[in-house]
Amino acid sequence: MRLILVRHGRPDEIGSATPGDPSLNADGWRQAQAVARLLGGEGITRIVASPMRRAQETAQPLAERLGLGVDLVAGWAEADRGARRYRSTETLRAEGGDAWRRFLTDPIRYLGADPEAFRGGVLAALEATTASESHASRVAVFTHGLPINIVLAHALGLDSVTTFLVSYGSVTRLKARDKGGYGVASVNETAHHRSFD
Repeated sequence: MRLILVRHGRPDEIGSATPGDPSLNADGWRQAQAVARLLGGEGITRIVASPMRRAQETAQPLAERLGLGVDLVAGWAEADRGARRYRSTETLRAEGGDAWRRFLTDPIRYLGADPEAFRGGVLAALEATTASESHASRVAVFTHGLPINIVLAHALGLDSVTTFLVSYGSVTRLKARDKGGYGVASVNETAHHRSFD
């Protein structure tokens, strides 16, 4: 079974009518279209998404292209799911100061979640997503930066959950092993966005 993790496209951090759960901005929609072009010919058998707007909207072009529905799985949501305002990592880094230091020290708690409960929820979502899939399945999961890092840390036996840079609209590929666990085929693929640069 192939598991393809897609980070959502860039959200509208400034002007969204729903600042805690923003829609994609123009760049984000272009990233979502690029993901649909990349994955459209790869035999995707199922599409799963976080219930957060930015992940669902990123999944939409691929779902329309393939004529597939999108299964929403709560455990794929980001740690900021209860936040009043979305704050990108780039914004926090640019502002620096105490907020950036607190984010670096404990990103999950900074975003409003309990680290152990959040990690457990992501891994439960991974199990729920893959449990009934066949060897030939190709599942695209539209999610967020921290859940992708948690899955990678789990697959590679790492302690840190912030090891990998995961760009907007990036693709990370895993393959389920016959004896359990996952092999990591790629992390943070972004070449499909070059046509927009």
